[in-house]
Amino acid sequence: MVYPLLFPRGEQGWSNEMEHVEERRSAKRNRVTQLQFYAYRLSVRSGFSLLHSSGKLFQQYVVDAYVKTEGSRLNYIRLNQKDLRVEFYRGLLDALTTRASNNNLRVGKLVILPSSFQGSPRSMQQNYQDAMAMVRKFGRPDLFVTFICNPSWPEILNAMQGRERPENRPDIVVRVF
Repeated sequence: MVYPLLFPRGEQGWSNEMEHVEERRSAKRNRVTQLQFYAYRLSVRSGFSLLHSSGKLFQQYVVDAYVKTEGSRLNYIRLNQKDLRVEFYRGLLDALTTRASNNNLRVGKLVILPSSFQGSPRSMQQNYQDAMAMVRKFGRPDLFVTFICNPSWPEILNAMQGRERPENRPDIVVRVF
């Protein structure tokens, strides 16, 4: 048990075999994904929440959940390259192998991240192309607007419960912002 202060009764964490409790939402999946599990666990409900009232420990839990979920997605991409039609990038692999052999380097396993993976080079390239298409259609932007959020705004402070502080509840700050 990694977080005994957050889950003192030893609540179960996510596992591959975890199934939906209620009727399935889709006919394709009857198991709970890691993303669905953490979305459910992190959702705010009425009443006291030990998880959301835990300050920096809550933040650490959220970061750990994100890293686990992202690692799981990357592992899926690595293991399912054939399903993602990566064989179309054969020329890239050949060029990489040629360059590595010229420099006496060993090539590891090539993993192509799809454009659907946020933050991947292909995703950033696609976002750039989308932005340039908008510039072509609507013209160049006139303004670049930045905005600063004050954590002492009444809207943020009113959403806090008990002794919560804005720096420990970024979800509320983002919602108000």
